[in-house]
Amino acid sequence: MTDKLLILGAGVDRTGGIDFPLANTLLADVTRYLDGPGKAVDDALRDMLPGLRFTFNSMIARAVDKIATRETHEQKAMVQRVQEAIAHLPPDQEHVRKHGELIIRLFNKLATIAEHSILDEETEALIREVFPTDADDLIDSDSILDIHKLSLSDTFKTVLKRTLKLGLSAERHEVAAALGADMLNIETLLIEKFLGFYNEKLPDIKNYIYISWALWAYLVAKQREVIAAHVSGILPFYGVLPQGLRAITLNYTAFLQNQLGDAQTIYFHGGLADYVRMDTRDLLPIENILDCDPANFIREIVAPNTDVRHEDPRQQKHVIPALVPPLRLKPILSHRYIELWSQASHWVKEAKHIVVVGYSFNNADEHFNDILRSHPDRRVDIVVPEAMSPAFLDRMEKVFGVAASQYSKVKINGHDALQAKKVRLIAAKAGDIDISALFVSSQTAGNH
Repeated sequence: MTDKLLILGAGVDRTGGIDFPLANTLLADVTRYLDGPGKAVDDALRDMLPGLRFTFNSMIARAVDKIATRETHEQKAMVQRVQEAIAHLPPDQEHVRKHGELIIRLFNKLATIAEHSILDEETEALIREVFPTDADDLIDSDSILDIHKLSLSDTFKTVLKRTLKLGLSAERHEVAAALGADMLNIETLLIEKFLGFYNEKLPDIKNYIYISWALWAYLVAKQREVIAAHVSGILPFYGVLPQGLRAITLNYTAFLQNQLGDAQTIYFHGGLADYVRMDTRDLLPIENILDCDPANFIREIVAPNTDVRHEDPRQQKHVIPALVPPLRLKPILSHRYIELWSQASHWVKEAKHIVVVGYSFNNADEHFNDILRSHPDRRVDIVVPEAMSPAFLDRMEKVFGVAASQYSKVKINGHDALQAKKVRLIAAKAGDIDISALFVSSQTAGNH
């Protein structure tokens, strides 16, 4: 079945019965895990990394301090997320709604300051009139106030810190979740700390080792929990995939590999079942990942292969999980990834029909988007709940070159969909779609 290719994104692991969190809520889940059932993991990592000062709670203060340096459009995006979070709250959540209104009001005041500081045409014209010979030297900015150098008042900081801390608590708080989705994104944190391996900043290296193994441990524990909950061994979505299918996943979980086998799967962003020795760039397997105890693995394998005591990072030893940070420019954790990405491109080139499920084509995955963009003459079915939204159609135009006006509304296997040329956008969740039927339906794509 080399002419058929399945591509999986994060939405697949959100399927009911699997219920993995999305990246923007991961940090709260990891924090709760380390404070509870994963306490032994936290202890093992801190024993392995002497002098480590990092805590996820300490992130909050740093995130708040950086608020004033955010661009205006970023601050507006945060306001929009909070507005959406409180828009449909039930009456018994009135206090949470008020909390959201407070956050929105504070951010709007900050945005107003930034907007009013912009150098308008009338002011620029006056500067040029008063200083006609050297106006270009005087006008070295498009603003009369450097908003990035402002410091927030203690009132603003305290409100934000208390709000974000609610996001790390046991009970879900909609406003805290909306704010933390951007300010406390664990993938953003991984990107920031990973640079320590390149600029040889020891605190960042230790922080990355801690954060990445903490994330790995949580995902492994969550994976075991999902497996244990399905005594039949048949997982939602994965358990009904047709055998012999080639598949590329952008997820870390081992569910796909367990269902289709190593030869038929590519883990584009790495996976939970491997780790990397950073000095040799060797990619090493983790045996029996579905039964792995994270704390034991860290103590028995990771710790003996890690040494951060030397002041010169080149004299240290580091091993990290094979989880590729979601950078647009992918860091080469191991030469093996060059081969994997090349193989992924080859599979896309060979495929006549590609089914994409639960993948949003976001900017952080431009490397993978480029592979799809490089092989445009393929039949492509894309299954995501937001498939028919204007924002998603804009993304599709950037990847496949098909304008929103070219799509016709159709039904595909009972689901609302849009079709243009060889691209079909199907508005459905991963658990609601029959992959086998979808591949078969492509043969009669024009008859709905």
